[in-house]
Amino acid sequence: MKKIAGFFFEKRICTRLTWKSKLLLLLLILALTTVFVKNIVSFLSVEKTIVSKVFVLEGYVEDWAYPFIIQKINDLNPDFILTTGISLDQGFYLNGVPSTAYLVGHSLRKLGIDSARVHIVPTEPGVKVNRTYYSAIAARKYLDQHFTGISSVNLISTSVHARRSHLIFKKVFKDKYELGNIVVHSRYFNRSNWYKTSRGFRTVLSEALAWLYVRLFFFPNVEEDVSSSNKRL
Repeated sequence: MKKIAGFFFEKRICTRLTWKSKLLLLLLILALTTVFVKNIVSFLSVEKTIVSKVFVLEGYVEDWAYPFIIQKINDLNPDFILTTGISLDQGFYLNGVPSTAYLVGHSLRKLGIDSARVHIVPTEPGVKVNRTYYSAIAARKYLDQHFTGISSVNLISTSVHARRSHLIFKKVFKDKYELGNIVVHSRYFNRSNWYKTSRGFRTVLSEALAWLYVRLFFFPNVEEDVSSSNKRL
């Protein structure tokens, strides 16, 4: 019987964690989770404003954010504001606004910003994925064609989207333009309570994962996309 058992089975020594090791591992996980919870919003909302004559304002801006943006424009007094954005999925037949770039641009003008300073720069029609990337492509094309003397740009982004936007725009702008970042902080959550609401929890975690994806896996052919005038997705 032992010979038969030995033919089918073998005895191995199994090494397992002691209760002390398990406790230490649990404490380490709790410590890392605490650090993540307390610092992730600040990390994703990175801000570094530079001296520049040009602002690039990303397309989706909720109405509550405009007073802050107008104040920044008045304080820093850029010569030009480029508004970027993709095509709107609904509402065109009602108001005739074709994209978020137009929506933001018209809103700035309505709020008193000189029309000559506002340049509306939409993406190519049909862009549904990699929207921030193609907004950056549209902005760079426009800068290359119309502002040859410009060497720096301040990007205005919202909340935890800021770090990912800055990274994507940096990939597109490369060394042609120094890129600063101005952040419109969320009215719905902050660094201490983001995990207490479904909106904050969903937004922060999705942006963290999206930033990680862009950092590790997103390496587009920028020069090909910039040179193509009819890029579609």
